[in-house]
Amino acid sequence: MRTTAGFEVADELPVASVRLVGVLPHLDRPFEYAVTPATAAAGPGMRVRVRFSGKDTEGIVLGRHDAPTTDRALAPLHRLVSEDVVVPPAMMRVCEEVAERCAGTVGDVLRLALPPRHARAEKADRAAEEKEREEARLAEGPAEQGPAEQDSTERVAAEPDALSEPSETEQDPAEAAPTPRPGDRYPGLAALLSRAGSPEGPVPRATLTLDAADTWTTVAADAIGDLEPAQGALVIAPDQRDVARLSRVLTERGIAHEILAGTEGPEKRYRTFRRILRGATRVVLGNRSAAFAPVRNLALAICWDEADDLLEEPRAPYPHTRTVLQCRSAEERCALLFLSASDSVTLRALSDLGYLARLEPVPAPVTSVRPHIVAMDEYLREREGASGRSRIPQEAMRVIRRGLERGPVLVQVPRSGYVPAIACTFCRTRAQCPHCAAPLSLAGRNGPLHCRVCGRREDAYRCPECDRTQVRAMVIGSTRTAEELHRAFPDTALKVAGGAHGALEDDAVPDRAIIVATPGAEPAPAGRYAACLLLDADALLGRAAFDADVEAVRRWRGAISLVRSADDGGEVLVVGTSTLPAIRDLVAHRSSFFLDRVLEDRHELDLPPFSRVAEITGDREACRTFLETVELPDGTDVFGPVDLEGPDAAGRARAVVRLEPSRSRELAAALRAGVAARSARKARGALRVRLDPPDVF
Repeated sequence: MRTTAGFEVADELPVASVRLVGVLPHLDRPFEYAVTPATAAAGPGMRVRVRFSGKDTEGIVLGRHDAPTTDRALAPLHRLVSEDVVVPPAMMRVCEEVAERCAGTVGDVLRLALPPRHARAEKADRAAEEKEREEARLAEGPAEQGPAEQDSTERVAAEPDALSEPSETEQDPAEAAPTPRPGDRYPGLAALLSRAGSPEGPVPRATLTLDAADTWTTVAADAIGDLEPAQGALVIAPDQRDVARLSRVLTERGIAHEILAGTEGPEKRYRTFRRILRGATRVVLGNRSAAFAPVRNLALAICWDEADDLLEEPRAPYPHTRTVLQCRSAEERCALLFLSASDSVTLRALSDLGYLARLEPVPAPVTSVRPHIVAMDEYLREREGASGRSRIPQEAMRVIRRGLERGPVLVQVPRSGYVPAIACTFCRTRAQCPHCAAPLSLAGRNGPLHCRVCGRREDAYRCPECDRTQVRAMVIGSTRTAEELHRAFPDTALKVAGGAHGALEDDAVPDRAIIVATPGAEPAPAGRYAACLLLDADALLGRAAFDADVEAVRRWRGAISLVRSADDGGEVLVVGTSTLPAIRDLVAHRSSFFLDRVLEDRHELDLPPFSRVAEITGDREACRTFLETVELPDGTDVFGPVDLEGPDAAGRARAVVRLEPSRSRELAAALRAGVAARSARKARGALRVRLDPPDVF
């Protein structure tokens, strides 16, 4: 074995195969290094530092060997960072699979999976680990009892005291019956949990759309509680507030767990990571970054609200949390469960293919599983007269008034701010800033037009299409809505959540108050809302995206899930065009008509999930050259490149490629090879490749 000069080599297994973290795409492969006596303890999954291209680079040891596979002289392992196995072999295979699916590099996936090492946190946790071992050794109990003492103890245990309380078998059978749980309404859930962690047979994977009366935190907590004591569970939620809600439920039930969140400081996060790594806890909660948490004996992985865009990773190679959990389920054979309040297009497609099982509830009265939902149809509008065509009709005021008699009322509006979007009164052209092309808005009742991006004040605005100066509101924000409701209900407490007002904690909701919130910012009070008003439904459906209708339904159902059932007086009013399929889907109970229509339309248009799509963006010349040199599979549709629009898009272009899903591996491999070849040539210009981006159309 040839090595560079100046160091000694370990006697046993002197060659280490190392995967480098964060290197260029064409260098994303294992490299061999010589093991020195100082780094002889290095083993698979441990962090090391090596010299690569003149720089000190982090790497993960893949294995140790007797001889190298190359004739080149081997450089030494510079330093063993820690003897902790931070990337077990199964996790390394998961990272490789994620990189292959997303056309990225393993080094970039490892950078997402591993938190930065914190020496002080590692030292403190090692001391805590040693203390726990010592306490466990002392708590093992006294020496074994002799035969006579053991016989006496067994006899006392077998003969209870006559003065003791009656046993449970003597109690009333009705009192001893277990209380029904929300999860018991879904029979397939028990079957999934019974096979969780099983080494034989197919891996159980399912999707469960909850009724509005069932809270996801309760169902998830029940599922975790039904696991064996040695089995691990991982729960991923898009928002930190969702994680905190589940944490409170688990704490009340006495289930030990850890929260691995990106919002924690580096020291606390690494100490939590190491506790999970050494198996100090079997239940882990977290956001997108916790999908790689090294849970011991992982038997169940739960993902709440898979369609939330917060679960899209914004860093290369841009994997969705769903993809990471799918790879872990296949590699670690853990049960996979997707919980949601609304059907997802992707999950529905996976269930139609047989990859996921759909868990349906047992039949129950509609009034017991969801609130009373009404859409503002033509009958209600005509009955009210002129006010029926207003933004907040009298029927909405009556719903709020009735709800305030029983508890808090939720009012959901699409946007924050006062008047976040305005348009010309005559031609309806959207008003844009002449300097940066961002939308102009109003900050108050008598405030001037201003740009929220560059801060420009526009006192003499003229429509570029018709040259008129009058403007009207396209969307009314949460601040303006709160102002209007405060005038109608001056003696009622009113709070605004979302946007510049920030988040509103769940326990900060007064008993009888009006909460105006934007989608996703709604607080969840313990007693739920007595009523809910979904305002400006047409504006949310009019968003410039091909999935605007599906996303609107998801946002609405998220708000409806916070309202009491109809048996408890809960009611919901949707103010919008009642004949639209998305709004009709809210009124119907567990109807699949809307999603069937969406899937049918996407199939005809060859849109995801019926096609695998990739987006290439970057400098105009780099994008064009990449499409000319990359060897795409036969039958790949290429759209573009086209120049991007906007103040920061000068010289940048975008292209979209599309292929049938059955050949998605070929497309990912071709794009991955193209990026690596471009990196090896040191091609000029910036370029980004994303597979299945959420905003591609």
